Order: sequence, then structure tokens, then C-alpha cells
Amino acid sequence: MKAIAIHMNGPHGDLTEIELPLPVPGEHEVLIKMYSTSVTPADCRILEEARITSGERPAASPFTPGVVVAGIVAGTGAGVSRFKAGDEVFGLKTVAESGGYAEYTLAKEDELALKPPGLSFTAAGVLPAAGLAAWQALAAAKVASRDRVLVQDGTGGTGSFAVQLAKLRGATVITTVSGDDELDVAWGLGADQAINSSVQDCAAILGQSIDVVIDTAGGSVLSRSCAVLAPGGRLISTAEQPDPALAAQQGVTSAYLTPVADPYQLSELARLTAGRKLQPLIGGVFPLSEEGLRTAHALSVSGRARGVIAITIKK
Repeated sequence: MKAIAIHMNGPHGDLTEIELPLPVPGEHEVLIKMYSTSVTPADCRILEEARITSGERPAASPFTPGVVVAGIVAGTGAGVSRFKAGDEVFGLKTVAESGGYAEYTLAKEDELALKPPGLSFTAAGVLPAAGLAAWQALAAAKVASRDRVLVQDGTGGTGSFAVQLAKLRGATVITTVSGDDELDVAWGLGADQAINSSVQDCAAILGQSIDVVIDTAGGSVLSRSCAVLAPGGRLISTAEQPDPALAAQQGVTSAYLTPVADPYQLSELARLTAGRKLQPLIGGVFPLSEEGLRTAHALSVSGRARGVIAITIKK
């Protein structure tokens, strides 16, 4: 089978097409014929740092990135009870195992959910990482209908889901964007207020009126996020660890969150999307090839992409 892999001791960001034997599922594993995946921050970090996010190098080299999977079950291990050959599934793998940039891959049974018939593989391939990150960040912050929520970078992958899911919880949603051309996109996602942070001072506009900040940008955006939170506010970052000392100084709580697979949450994201209550924002669609993935990764790290970048696997 074809896979696009990185040689851990090779050139920086070297994505290369290789041939691999068809994987054989273990007892609780599912073999998936891939139809779609997407580029995630975790995949980009593998290429940028040539190591997984925990700081340890993957055991295998070449290493196949791709934490998101979407496709058809081609086989199962003896211990698998939830899926059978022919089922359409999607899900989120761990960074250490990855493997989504390939024609076939393995995933654990508890990393997957059934794809509804009304959901395309492309949509299923952009839901898991960004959708779960947004869902779990809002849950960690205990967002309720009375809350004023600020989503940093509301037209990015995780941010675009966070805006919509916060609205579904009944919250008042404010979001930042990086240019005037992003304002209509943010309002189209349901934001009550959109701020072009490249020309406007978010803290000056909002004061300390925000109950929850969902940060998806990191860096200086994250460091300034505490300033808009009311006393007792909550800050959840999906980009990097917030400064605990700064949070304590401002009288707010903070946490860093990376998404983990959850079959129920995956099913709910799919149900909402198939029912048109949630709209994935897709920032581009590229083929599974060296050129396609290099272009997709370059777009992702440029910071100019809207939404999630989809990768399709031709049959």
C-alpha cells in the first residue's frame, strides 16, 4: 500500500511516498481502508520537530503521520465487537501511533465511531481532531448558556468548531479573527461579535467581561487572554500550556487540553453535522501524495488557512 511518511533522521519536513505491507489488525484493532484524513497541529509538529508531542521520537522510521482516520472497515481483530467489515467509520488515533497518511491503517476499536450515511467522508475526515478539541475544551470550561465566551481565532480549525458548539450550548460568543475578510466567516458560523485583532485591541474592547476564553492560537494571543477574563474566569488553551502564575495573578483558572478519542463525542459531532446543525469549515482539499501533503502542511503552518485542511485518498 502507499503511504506518505517522514524519515526521522532525514531533511526537515521531508514527506516521502513509500510502499508498506498491508497492516494486520491485532485483537482489538480495526483495519481501515482510508478515504479521508486531515492535517492537524499534531501532524505539523511531527514534521516541524521530527518528534511526537511528548518529546520522544517515534519508534519507527520512516514514520507515517496522520492522527485522523475516515474510511471503510476492511478487517477486524478477534476481540472487536462494535465493528464489522464494510462499516463506514471515522476517528482519532494517538500521535505516537498515527498512520492516517496511508491507503490503509489500523485503529483501536475505542478510537472509532460509525459514520452516519448522510455524512461525507471528507466531512468525517475533518471532524475528529478539531471537533473533539473544541468539544472537550468547552466541556472542561463548563460552558453554560449564561456565559460570555471568547474564542481566539474563530475561523481556524478548532476555533470554527468552538464558535458553533458554544452557540449550541446557548452561550454568547465573541471571536477574534486576523483580517476584515474573516469577519463575515465568523458571523456566518454564528458568532455574536467578531473582532479583527490585527487592528483592534481585544482587551480595550471587551474589558474584563469574559467568563471563558477558548484559546486556539497560543503565543502572544494566549498570554493576553487572561486580561479579558472576569475574576473567576476560565481559560482553556488547545495550543499550549498557559502560564499558571499569570492566571493566578489575574484570579482565573487555566488548563491546556489536547483532544482524545471518545466514541460518544465523535458520534454526536457526526450527528450534528449530518443534521446541518454543525458546519465543518474546510480550508482546502488535497490528495494523498507528496506534493499534496507538502502543500497542505505549508498552508497549515502559514496561519492563513481557514478551518481544517482535508486530505482525500483516491480509490
